[in-house]
Amino acid sequence: MNRALIHRRAQRALPDSIETSGLLHFGTSPGQVEGVLLGSVFDCGAQGVVVLRLAGQTAVAIQRQGLAFFEQAHVARAGLQQAVPAHYGQWQRMLLGAKEGISAEAAFSSEVIADWNGAAYFAGSLDRRAWLAVLPVERLVVYGWLN
Repeated sequence: MNRALIHRRAQRALPDSIETSGLLHFGTSPGQVEGVLLGSVFDCGAQGVVVLRLAGQTAVAIQRQGLAFFEQAHVARAGLQQAVPAHYGQWQRMLLGAKEGISAEAAFSSEVIADWNGAAYFAGSLDRRAWLAVLPVERLVVYGWLN
């Protein structure tokens, strides 16, 4: 499975307004055969994350609009593995500093990012099987899934 295919499939789990421009990282943790190829591309059985590069124009829009940007971002583009699209709950904003908030290691490999800055926006799926984090200053989107 190539990176472009994983990127396209991961985008399906995101609302339409959250545009990305590439795949940065995927898997459950560094060194594991990338989450047994992402649980056969998100059919799960494992938990893990996919880290995508947030598109520049989307990052700028989020920085300008803040939480208002996410008012219509509650339904994924499409379902994964023939399932219905994920529905996300209320988005929340959290201010992050270089050594404050959530540690990078808690969410994904420290190879991806050393420090987080600015605001981050979080939403969980209503079925509690997935979550999204968007860090516009860092131009990152993190999609995580659970069993």
